[in-house]
Amino acid sequence: MGRRRLGKGATTLSSSLLPSDELDELLDLAMDLSSQAAEVHLQRQTGHVNSKSTSTDPVSQVDRDAERLITAGIRLARPNDGILGEEETAIQGNSGLRWVIDPLDGTVNYLYGFPSHSVSIGVELDDSPIIGVVYDTAHDEMYAARIDCPAMKNGRTIQVTSCQDLSIALLGTGFAYESAVREQQGLVVARLLPRIRDIRRAGSCAIDLCSVAIGRLDAFYETGVEWWDVAAGIAIVRSAGGVAVYEPLQKRVIASGPLIWEQLCNTINEAEIAVGSQ
Repeated sequence: MGRRRLGKGATTLSSSLLPSDELDELLDLAMDLSSQAAEVHLQRQTGHVNSKSTSTDPVSQVDRDAERLITAGIRLARPNDGILGEEETAIQGNSGLRWVIDPLDGTVNYLYGFPSHSVSIGVELDDSPIIGVVYDTAHDEMYAARIDCPAMKNGRTIQVTSCQDLSIALLGTGFAYESAVREQQGLVVARLLPRIRDIRRAGSCAIDLCSVAIGRLDAFYETGVEWWDVAAGIAIVRSAGGVAVYEPLQKRVIASGPLIWEQLCNTINEAEIAVGSQ
């Protein structure tokens, strides 16, 4: 991989920056709030569904209600922390910590009854996630991680695969809502397909990252994603022994096990350059 600026999630922080008991408290709160938000998902009170960036980018009452619940819980327990939420929550804090929330990642899946959607809650310090919780509400699977500790799924340790050869790697990806962007993404994926085992597309970026962490995917790559889509998942992948980076300018996330990281990044870069030059 050529020299390039690493994005959010690329810096390795030491847990010594925060006391261990505070990290535990942050993780416990994130897990508790994700469970509460999952109850909102299960009620399925979708209410009026609006569109955001495009007509195919919906936001439901469940998104709004879950974000309000999570935000209220954070404000009550940690009033000095900042909060960034997908559904327009933006609260400045003075503690140095910021919560990054996607109250319903995979809204289209949720509205269609397709079982791939989640609550995603991360906590960042100096632009790097130190806590990550993703609750796969369709399968009752809670992924949780804190810096310098193993990642867990429902209380059991998980880790990325030991895949060493990109040609046999299973790659997860996703596509944007805008049709012109989707067309470009499709061209890039078409160039990747001959270089990998196969592609999977589940429709929830947070769950895809957790699939890398638990070994259901060898790697994940997507463009056009926001920080709230990936902050928690990046923390979980890294705590599971993987590498994960978000590049905010490109809105691009890449994650994999360490043994195919260089191959993966080089191949993606080559494919993007080739498509961009057409």
